[in-house]
Amino acid sequence: MRVSTIALVLAGLVAVGAAAWMLRAAPATPEAKVRAAVDVMTRAAREKDVAGVLGHVSEGFQSPELGGKPELRTYLVAELLRGGAVEARMLEGRAESTGPGEVLFTGRLLLGRTAGGVDLGQRAVQATFADEQGTWRVVRAHVETVR
Repeated sequence: MRVSTIALVLAGLVAVGAAAWMLRAAPATPEAKVRAAVDVMTRAAREKDVAGVLGHVSEGFQSPELGGKPELRTYLVAELLRGGAVEARMLEGRAESTGPGEVLFTGRLLLGRTAGGVDLGQRAVQATFADEQGTWRVVRAHVETVR
């Protein structure tokens, strides 16, 4: 092989490598990771998967309305495993960093069952997520019924 051919092949490999490096996906922001966690939690609620919801709730979770994680588990089992289809959707939401390793998610949740009629209610949610060893989990939440 001639030196010019080797140089051309190497230049091509360098160009391909540089293009791949420039086109790589940007790392997800904490806010994007929290929005993804909220999506996972609402999908799990629709699928009546209590563990899927609780997987993004910290062991130290506290809420004035919902209590700690054990009380939240009891509430979710009662709500999600009762008869009828469950609907859970975030109608709107935003996530903003409030400091290192912490993100505040604010949104409006549509949640309810359709057993024997429609029983859907909206709730205003403010949830603080913390990065717990690479997993974003809710540590505090305030939930109000929207009238």
